[in-house]
Amino acid sequence: MEKSKADLEVAGDSEGESRQDLLSEKPDARPAWGSKAQYILAQVGFSVGLGNVWRFPYLCHQNGGGSFLLLYLLLLFMIGIPLFFLELAAGQIIRQGSIGVWKHISPRLIGIGFASCVVCSFVALYYNVIMAWSLFYLGNSFQFPLPWSDCPGTENETAIVTESECMDSSPTIYFWNRKALHITNSIEESGGLDPALTGCLFAAWMLVCLAMIRGIKSSGK
Repeated sequence: MEKSKADLEVAGDSEGESRQDLLSEKPDARPAWGSKAQYILAQVGFSVGLGNVWRFPYLCHQNGGGSFLLLYLLLLFMIGIPLFFLELAAGQIIRQGSIGVWKHISPRLIGIGFASCVVCSFVALYYNVIMAWSLFYLGNSFQFPLPWSDCPGTENETAIVTESECMDSSPTIYFWNRKALHITNSIEESGGLDPALTGCLFAAWMLVCLAMIRGIKSSGK
């Protein structure tokens, strides 16, 4: 009887120690932001992108102006910002990525994490294309006169003939369609890779790689 009691006490002590070890285990160390300012600036940089500066004013003007803006702000404060802070709080408490957070909440919700990663991938794809266009225009802006300031002309034996397409629209639209995008006349003409735009796109991806190569240590700076 005494031996069985001793065995139970030993088993209880070992079980208590194992529980204590589990409670004292710390989660895997994850990289942390160097300062609160870095974290805030990184979130602002991800939230306020080119779409807010470039596309939102156009959409606001096309969809009613002030009425669209009021409805947008209402939905932003009712739905957008609460969901934004909910995702930030979940990531900060659980200390995992998007997929790990939703899997921790419920394994059935892991699809939300994968979907958010896919959305971020598509955003990165088209944002880098916009960055490539910006680099293309930056390079052409060093020319004088600017290539989109006047309509191009073709010399013949008697005079300089101006492109009729440019005359019907504007020099800026013509440069954008024909020189930057190289839009073809029909869908049957696939066109080809433009060396200048391909180089600009490669440079844009290189900038992203340099910013992310060391994780949050480099992206925060």
